[in-house]
Amino acid sequence: MSQRMIELLLLQYPGKTHLTAEETAKVLNQNPYTVRERMRNGELPKATKNNGTWEIFIPDLAEVREPTKKAPQIPSTPVVVGGARRRKALVMNFRRDRFWAQVARALGDFETADSLDGRAQADYDEQVRVFQLERAERRWAGLMAIEAQAHPLEPGDDERSGL
Repeated sequence: MSQRMIELLLLQYPGKTHLTAEETAKVLNQNPYTVRERMRNGELPKATKNNGTWEIFIPDLAEVREPTKKAPQIPSTPVVVGGARRRKALVMNFRRDRFWAQVARALGDFETADSLDGRAQADYDEQVRVFQLERAERRWAGLMAIEAQAHPLEPGDDERSGL
């Protein structure tokens, strides 16, 4: 909530902690009937009825007048399977997490920024590990094929000795 708005309301209504529906209507530039209806329906949060009169706490009214800005929602990581599509999705997730980390850092939320950076790096490291493992398996299969051509199995051999 805006501290400036609270100060303005306190200056405009000195000595008061709560405003009536009529005073709230002036602040919101609405008809008092409309404000009472909104209070009754719960559209103005934390409005209470005391002795037949609707009232709202000044900081709550300041929040209605100037809502607190919320941090952007960070979307969850989509599940994508398949070689090239998986790598492309990982790169996009890596870039997305790095971007939101920069946004969080710019907003002063260093804990979230560090968490996003860590998640992005962990995802990237895992993808590199999987890629290197798949490449090693392909190379091993290629070497085994070359060995099979160079040294075919003899009728008495049960299996290859390996490289």
